[in-house]
Amino acid sequence: MDKASEYGRIYSQVCNGFSKKLIQKKYVYFKHPTLAEHFSTYSNYEIYINEGRAKGLYNEEEKIKDAINGGWWTREKEYNVDFLKKTIENLHRTKNKLVLPSQKSQIDFEIKRNNAILITYTRERNEIVGYTVDDYANSKLTEQLLIFFSYKDEEFKQKLFETPENYYEESDEYVNDLRNAFNTYSMVFSNYNLKRVGASGFFQNLVYLNNDAYSFWGKPTYNCTRYQIDTLLYGKMYRNSINSASEAGKPIPEEIVNDPDNLVEWIDNQNSSSTENKFKKRQNSKNAVGSYVGATRDDLEKLGVRVEKIGGKSLLQLAEERGGVIEKNDYLNLRENG
Repeated sequence: MDKASEYGRIYSQVCNGFSKKLIQKKYVYFKHPTLAEHFSTYSNYEIYINEGRAKGLYNEEEKIKDAINGGWWTREKEYNVDFLKKTIENLHRTKNKLVLPSQKSQIDFEIKRNNAILITYTRERNEIVGYTVDDYANSKLTEQLLIFFSYKDEEFKQKLFETPENYYEESDEYVNDLRNAFNTYSMVFSNYNLKRVGASGFFQNLVYLNNDAYSFWGKPTYNCTRYQIDTLLYGKMYRNSINSASEAGKPIPEEIVNDPDNLVEWIDNQNSSSTENKFKKRQNSKNAVGSYVGATRDDLEKLGVRVEKIGGKSLLQLAEERGGVIEKNDYLNLRENG
């Protein structure tokens, strides 16, 4: 499925306010919670933590300490886990500060490589650490979400479980299938995906026509699901960014606006590292005419940079021949003689 179809499919579920999954030959409808329902449910997390504590369970930090003292895990491996997490976090920060797509691609490769190593360590550690109080609290929270937000119909007239006891009476196989389906549905509505739905061309057109929650979703804000609220906020944010760039005389290139992945990344970069200011400083340097050293032709095209040629050579090639920078006088001489 291409990106446009995938984001359209997610939008349709956000719009409907539910997701349906086929479980053992019958459809189950997961109602998307409103913000009030979301916070009300998650407010029970500390209660479940205390319940787990009363049952003698420990948190992950305590279990790791015991594992190290018992010789089942080592301080060196724990240091490697922390180091890899910080490395991946720093790589993401670095990526957000970069301009050139080719450089970002290299950072993505490093992020994937370090993630693969981290997964190996965390799997081994999870096997050693075992069941924690946090696992207990998360499991109880999922149970409550399944009990309260699972329905037999898309109108939400008949709950899948009339009472909590009905849930616990189900077979382990059915409960496991239900949990897996719920977890799969939940991951679809990550901020990553909702941002890209909001940045999609079809959604931007809708935002242009409808500016408030009632005209957009057909109901007051307090009745909107959290996914509807988040998606609309992202959509309005990207619309405002597009309009602001146009009003400032620096419209975002069409190839970026028309690709939700690129648009999200572009605007994130603008917000985190003021990319346009970097361009301006390089181009208006008093002592030198800057170039995008290290940029490929594909990078320049994606950035919307026009490649000027003097004497059959681009500024990029001329700059590289002179160590990365063309002095102003050299540039003027080249133009006059070119």
